[in-house]
Amino acid sequence: MKICGDEGKRIVTKRVKEDHPKPYRLYLILFLLSFGINLIFLGLFLEERIPWRSLLQERKGAREGQQGKWAEGMVPTPIIHVKPQEYFLLCEKNAKTLSLFHSEPNRLTLMKSYSCIVGSNNGDKREAGDLATPEGIYFLVSFLSNLPERYGSGAFSLNYPNFIDQKEGKKGSGIWLHGFPNHMERPLHSEGCVVVKDEDLKELMKLIKLGDTSLVIVDTVRFQSPEEQRKVFQSLAHFLGEWKRAWESLDTEKYLSYYSRDFVNSEGMNYERFKAHKERVNQSKRFIKLHIESKSFLLSPKDGGEIAVLRINQDYASDNFRSYTRKILYLREEQGQWKIIGDVALQS
Repeated sequence: MKICGDEGKRIVTKRVKEDHPKPYRLYLILFLLSFGINLIFLGLFLEERIPWRSLLQERKGAREGQQGKWAEGMVPTPIIHVKPQEYFLLCEKNAKTLSLFHSEPNRLTLMKSYSCIVGSNNGDKREAGDLATPEGIYFLVSFLSNLPERYGSGAFSLNYPNFIDQKEGKKGSGIWLHGFPNHMERPLHSEGCVVVKDEDLKELMKLIKLGDTSLVIVDTVRFQSPEEQRKVFQSLAHFLGEWKRAWESLDTEKYLSYYSRDFVNSEGMNYERFKAHKERVNQSKRFIKLHIESKSFLLSPKDGGEIAVLRINQDYASDNFRSYTRKILYLREEQGQWKIIGDVALQS
């Protein structure tokens, strides 16, 4: 019997399928398994090379900061005073954000927050090579160019180890704020520096003033009320004014009462040597006149508010000598009174 039409086509198709060798199914299964395994390994590889989750968290943190993540009506603890129209940088290691503030009369404005990279060691820096980013109050004191490509457009050098770091016996050097090029692989961690995208560094390069702009590095930002900030500012401003007047009065004993017995100056003089030096110098003076410009007052985030860092410009004139010094004063609260424990002269 001859079969034709659709029924014949169905029978012919069925025979072709039954006659086709069955191993193709095994090959298909093996191919799909191999493809799935390769996808898993590719995902693990990319997760290791490009920390997407970390990047998303950092970008989210930066967006939140830019939109005003700070507690409403509160001020970050380190900031007591920044001269109007000056900028200030605050790095929060845990959030991996670098925040840029602008000082205006009677207010401090958060301008922008950048995602940043810090050292793989989450603790405070103690030793050279420990891969930790130091925590404290620092100033950007020089700019380095013509560096290897991985540093981007250049690097701002911090004054690490600062006076407090040296008193605490901290080691190491070469802590920078630098960039990394967009076309290069984004590093997971730095060796202790604060690192931002090169386009962000170029923005900051237009705003940073060497020796004036501070970079405070903390593990987590803490806050104070404007009232608390104002109270500390008034006490520090009062101290600075009284210290200036005592110096101008040529009353050496009164002048030295503003210094701690632990004082060490930028030339390495301890309190006793400094005392003898001032007694000898003041004997030959007929007058001393000072002009003090207050650039910034900052409170150490690590010492329970007992250490303050004052960045000042000091214009000194006497009958036989004149000098202009960009200076950092380090103060410690002792029995309810501020005392100078150290001073450091910056390069003009």
